[in-house]
Amino acid sequence: QFIGLKLVESLSIRGHCDGIVCLCDCGGNIILCNPAIKELKLLPKSCLPNWGYSDVGIGYDPKSKDYKVQRISCDGEEIYGDRLVFFRPRVEIYNLSTDTWREIKSNCLETEATFLWPEDFEMYWKGICYWLGYEQPKEFESYFDRLEDEKKKTVVFFFDTGDEVFHSILLPDCVYEPPEEYRYDMSIVLWNESVALFGLESPDAYAESYGIWVMDDFDGGKGSWTRHLTFKLLVDVKRVLRL
Repeated sequence: QFIGLKLVESLSIRGHCDGIVCLCDCGGNIILCNPAIKELKLLPKSCLPNWGYSDVGIGYDPKSKDYKVQRISCDGEEIYGDRLVFFRPRVEIYNLSTDTWREIKSNCLETEATFLWPEDFEMYWKGICYWLGYEQPKEFESYFDRLEDEKKKTVVFFFDTGDEVFHSILLPDCVYEPPEEYRYDMSIVLWNESVALFGLESPDAYAESYGIWVMDDFDGGKGSWTRHLTFKLLVDVKRVLRL
């Protein structure tokens, strides 16, 4: 038996903050682990009914001095005739101080024609949780249209742990240039105390080119990118480890 669970399978690390590691298993259970003091905590069940796909992140709110876990979930989709219609994303927050979940408004993840989906939690830094995700239409004319990558646009998300609001900005312009599939090989990292984007910039006949872009003038979700450096891999090196 493991902290109230009879069986734990396929644990994965979803994020960390101040030495606290957020783990998930294939059954949807979320566990906080503090290796320094050898403590584990199983979080209570979600407050959202029948949540489908979801991802989680963790951060610290310096205003309330509390740790918060964010879970973004997708309730699914429906087919109306030939059209495929998506449901809006839903967001819930877990407060460590109260050991409870609560749903928050997700209007910031919706425009008139699109939904914004934080999909992969990347890191926490100074009150902000950073995610990579995408923007996509609320509906498609047919089920198979969803498979077309040009219908989606990869974006960077910022979650302010104090205000509990998501903001988003686009990647550097050059990342959206063809071939478009390379824009997905990106990570958000910390570079010399600055938030930076690291990833594959463009393919080459002899070597792949990687780049680092540093974020400038971040203010409430608004910011710009400055290219810091570009480099190519050595021969026979197939992948760069995450910074």
